[in-house]
Amino acid sequence: MKGKDFKPLRDETDGGTPTGQEAPHGRNLAWKLWGEVRGGAEHFQSAKGQLPPGRIRQFFYGVTLPFHIARTTLANPAVRATYVRVTALQTAFLLAIAGAWALNEVGDSTNHERVPSSHERTPLNEEARTRAEARIEARAKALDAALKARERQGDAMKKDEAVAVTKAVAALIAEAVNSGKQGAMPLDEAAEIAADAAEAAAKNAAEHAADRADSEEAADKAADDGDTLGDELATTIRAAVAEAARDAEAARDTAATKGPRVQREKQKKGLDIDAPTLRGGVFFLGSWEFWALFFGSLSAVQWIVVALSRDYHTAISREASLATGVPPEDPDIIPRVRLNFPWMRAKLQRRWRAFMLFAMGFPALALITTPVLWAKPVFTALSSLWGFWWLIVFTAAKSDRAWVAPVTRPSWFLRGWAQMARGLPFLRWGLFRWYAAVMTRRTEPVASPVACVERQPWVFAGLAFTRFVGSIPPFRCFTRPFIPVASAHLIGLDPQQPPALKPGDSPPPHSAGD
Repeated sequence: MKGKDFKPLRDETDGGTPTGQEAPHGRNLAWKLWGEVRGGAEHFQSAKGQLPPGRIRQFFYGVTLPFHIARTTLANPAVRATYVRVTALQTAFLLAIAGAWALNEVGDSTNHERVPSSHERTPLNEEARTRAEARIEARAKALDAALKARERQGDAMKKDEAVAVTKAVAALIAEAVNSGKQGAMPLDEAAEIAADAAEAAAKNAAEHAADRADSEEAADKAADDGDTLGDELATTIRAAVAEAARDAEAARDTAATKGPRVQREKQKKGLDIDAPTLRGGVFFLGSWEFWALFFGSLSAVQWIVVALSRDYHTAISREASLATGVPPEDPDIIPRVRLNFPWMRAKLQRRWRAFMLFAMGFPALALITTPVLWAKPVFTALSSLWGFWWLIVFTAAKSDRAWVAPVTRPSWFLRGWAQMARGLPFLRWGLFRWYAAVMTRRTEPVASPVACVERQPWVFAGLAFTRFVGSIPPFRCFTRPFIPVASAHLIGLDPQQPPALKPGDSPPPHSAGD
């Protein structure tokens, strides 16, 4: 039955939440959020030529736009073949570098973690073994002296003399343990050498006492006591060294149960890097310092690979522009592998400019967070947002059209500083006034890309997010040709249209595009 009170079983506007029954508030919210995400992701295919409504939809429209452009472009078999060939070769080269790096680091880690054995007769090993044996012999001589110096009163020793013997035995045990732990010799061999030295010391002390005995019976008793004491000392030393070995093994096992154990590699001063290693056929992850260095080096290699094959990305970007109806900004060229030194020099200059713009914001951030609101997490969060803002700006600037976009007012941070200066007059004096002037002068060349982003912040934020994730090796090889086209597509939706550039036109002044 249909009537005026009839309701559909499913409301499509909220992402598919059933309306015939009351759903929990959290479930309704999740369905609505999913509807927004899906609506933004599918907007390119459903409604071209305009932005989707809502910030969430716009953000995910920017996130997925490069993939929609890639899908449309690669529908052409010839372009798809070129794209697959170029990206496959780039990825293979990067993976080869990564494999060589990993094998080298694992091999070095294995070499460093192996403790030299006393059976390996190398000059360095022999020298360490000789020094260890000499130290054990010296401790044994000290024990011999302590035993000979004791004076008996019946069967008891004086307290001071007993303490001296105990200290000498402890020093002999410690020397044996240290010799084993330092790799000069195995612990069991160090224990045997120390035990034999202790037995010899006890016998020497017994012979010394027998020579001083006034009767044959007393001499025999002194010899028997020496043999008994030597056996006891040898047993004590072996047991103590064996216990030290068990304690060391237990400590290693305990550390292994707390997480993947990676042997520490010898590094230069100032670095603390745990390289990956293989144990039992399992690959253990190393420290974050190692992976930061690894991906940093791999990113540098990726940058070189992209620089060499940039012409192919340019050709693919042009095909993507033609396939999606965006006026192409790149000339029709025959791609080849080469190093474009003018482009590399300009790229480094643009990187330096981006860093300077990022650094220029730190004094203002310090002023905002000091003194009442100062906290390290707050400063870190604000500086991260400030850095992501400039990533958004230079993502928009991938298209040359961003550099000729109209500017109708100062950038938001300059407006914010001016508003703060109206409430805090000292910001218009001296050093603060100079800082505002420098910031204005430094940001003036990028005013057009900033204006583009301010008019459409959420879609460009989504595109910048995809660009950031796509910069991780080897993803950049796959996503880079489509980022400039996506930026040009979004600028084409700007309510204040910049003029279109013809292929082959000279880049605008201060351009940061590729």
